[in-house]
Amino acid sequence: MYSGTILPLLLGCFDILIVVILLLSYRSNKHVNIYLIIFLLTGATKLIHTGFTADESDIMSLKSFLYVRPIILLGVAAMYLYIKSLVNDEKRVRPQALYHTIIPIVWSSLFFVPSIHDSITEDTWFSIRKLFIVSYIFFYIALTLIFLKDYYNKNNHNHANVTHFNSIKNWVGIFVVFVVTLMLRASIHFCFPIEENAGFLTEASFTIAMGLFFLVLLKILITPEIIFGNTKLKKSLSHYSDKDSEIYAENVILKMNNEFYLKDKPIKDYFEGKNLDCLLLILDCGSEFVNLNILDDIFVSENKASLRTVKKRREQSIKEIKLLLSFRLDTNVDSIFIESRDEIDKRIKLIKINPELLSIYSTPQKQDISDD
Repeated sequence: MYSGTILPLLLGCFDILIVVILLLSYRSNKHVNIYLIIFLLTGATKLIHTGFTADESDIMSLKSFLYVRPIILLGVAAMYLYIKSLVNDEKRVRPQALYHTIIPIVWSSLFFVPSIHDSITEDTWFSIRKLFIVSYIFFYIALTLIFLKDYYNKNNHNHANVTHFNSIKNWVGIFVVFVVTLMLRASIHFCFPIEENAGFLTEASFTIAMGLFFLVLLKILITPEIIFGNTKLKKSLSHYSDKDSEIYAENVILKMNNEFYLKDKPIKDYFEGKNLDCLLLILDCGSEFVNLNILDDIFVSENKASLRTVKKRREQSIKEIKLLLSFRLDTNVDSIFIESRDEIDKRIKLIKINPELLSIYSTPQKQDISDD
């Protein structure tokens, strides 16, 4: 089939091109990209092998021994190590990473067990191998997702860690979703052969998988942060003018033409309902304090809720606003608002947005030119 020979070879060559680019920039981001390089090399090996053999069936299900299998298992582990090193912003390659090579090596050795122990039939060995490989893949998928969840729960109040994670979260999300989808697709084909002799469904599935992998490669190619590393790139882009940085700063709420913007989008794209009304009321006051009791009117429902219930709703809303703004603005939760008390009546609580998080951009006025 045409797609079974040409497309895998072309994509494999494109994969190798990306690897070469990563190797050329190895010194700028070597402690992270080493795992990405290993992952991409495993993908290139599988694609080129498929292209030369013109066989789209899953190579894990073939009965003959193939060197590609342990390489692919190394790629699964490299996926987890890449995410971990990227999120942790590791500065060196840890020796413990070698532990992840043990299972692929042991599995490759066990492949020869049937030739040594005649008591194990070929079908029995294939069933054991199927259970082992699928468990291995799901183990690393679970390990990756658990790591990301634990990291976020433990570091969402640390300003430095939140700033770093927000700078890479889009790429991490794309990479994890696409790679997990590819692994699940491969596991399904391995466990449940859809067709014999690489029929239409198998070819369609393989083409979709190649499309997803191409998108991953394209994202790497067009994103300098991935190739050179976020820290390195920030230094190289430090020559941007202060004026542009002020107008287009991502970590502030921008007021322009009486509208509020966050990350180049209207603030209403991030908030809705009572939370939006509450935030807009505070933002409209700018650097002036707002009496918290004024916000209570927003949370009075048609059922005439008690004053205690209204104040609980207000506190919950402010808490939710703080959490979302801290996440979007890469800052600590406690630094979103400034709270105080009225100088005359200390019982009255006041609140305002942190002035450092609010930037007001005034559009230059056009000067009228009249003839003398």
